[in-house]
Amino acid sequence: MPNTADELVCTDAERECLAEVRRLTGGAGGPLENHNVRAFRIAERLAERRGLKVDREVLLCAAHLHDARLYPGAATDASYVEDGARLAERLLGARGWRAGKLRRCTDAIERHHEFRPQWKRGVEVELLRRADLVDIAGGLVTFGAGRGWVRALRHEAPRRGFYREIGWLLIRAARDRPATLPRIFAPR
Repeated sequence: MPNTADELVCTDAERECLAEVRRLTGGAGGPLENHNVRAFRIAERLAERRGLKVDREVLLCAAHLHDARLYPGAATDASYVEDGARLAERLLGARGWRAGKLRRCTDAIERHHEFRPQWKRGVEVELLRRADLVDIAGGLVTFGAGRGWVRALRHEAPRRGFYREIGWLLIRAARDRPATLPRIFAPR
């Protein structure tokens, strides 16, 4: 299985989303990029285990962009998940993605912290929501991916520095735009 973001990308849209994350984060291979790889791989695993058909491009682009707007210089008056959805609209809309495909990608980004299942919005939306939770919880929650498999994935795409990075980004977001934080869990 591919272990790096560069090995995962196949389409121009996927490459563009990865390039945007690298532009925002200041380079390749950082903690957020590895989190994105893990989230994508977990979502793929969950789909495989349930026999679900997914649009790989939607899922990978959403995985790349789901936390991208936490980084400095990306802030607006919206929450970072809303900003991430707008970023996807700008990047992928310019590529001519059809409305339904684009909507599943933006919903996956915007709704990845929802408390309730998001199957009605598309399998990619719910799979990214679950995958993000599996990765953040460190494998305590697996939704059927398997603890051993999740542990092995962490060796392939290490979590080194991830919690510290996310912690600082969330502290900065709370300081710079505190009114937007509740909207992370209840987007527009």
